[in-house]
Amino acid sequence: MSRRPTPPELRDWIEIVVDDNGEDLLRYLQRRTLNREDAADLLGKTLLTLWEHAAKVPAVEEDARMWCFGVARNVLRNYRRRGIAQLALADTLRDELLERTPVDTPDVTIETKLRAQEIRDALYSLDERSRELLILIHWDGFNIAQAARVMGLNPSSARTRYSRAKQRLTAQLAHLGPPETGATHVPQPTRGV
Repeated sequence: MSRRPTPPELRDWIEIVVDDNGEDLLRYLQRRTLNREDAADLLGKTLLTLWEHAAKVPAVEEDARMWCFGVARNVLRNYRRRGIAQLALADTLRDELLERTPVDTPDVTIETKLRAQEIRDALYSLDERSRELLILIHWDGFNIAQAARVMGLNPSSARTRYSRAKQRLTAQLAHLGPPETGATHVPQPTRGV
C-alpha cells in the first residue's frame, strides 16, 4: 500500500512546525530520559509520527505546538512501557556509580548531588500525572493552561492538581532545610498562567 504524497503547502507547514518546536521537543524528551541517545531516538519517532499524520497537525501555531508535545508525550509513554527493565538496570548502575564517588570529592559537590537526588526522589514520589504537570510547568516552561492541553486535562483541573502537587512536593522537601544559596522551594512558573 503506497502513501499519498504530501501536498506542498502541508509539507511547508510541517517543516515550519518542526523547525519552531524541534529543539523544545528534544529538551522535553531529554529531561524525561536517562541519556541523550534515547531522547534523540524518541525525537526521531516523534518527528516521524508528525510527518505520518501531517494532515492532523492543527493549522494554528499554538495548537500545532500543543499537538507536537502531545505526540512526544505518547511516544515517551510507549518508551517507558517497554523500558521498565532498562530503567531498573540504569538505577542499579547509578547507585553503583554513586557508591564509587571518590572520597576526596569536595563536600559541596557531594551535598549537591545528594540534594538533587532527594529532590528527584520527592518528585518521583508524586503520582505520574502530578509529576508530569510540575515538570511541564517548571522545566519545560509551559503555563498551566498549556500543560493541561499537552496532558489532555481541563485547565481548571490542572490548576487544582498543580496547586496540590506543589504543596505535596514542598512539604516533602521541607525536611531538607535551606540549601547553601537559599531556602528550599518549588520554583514559580516561568511563563504566565
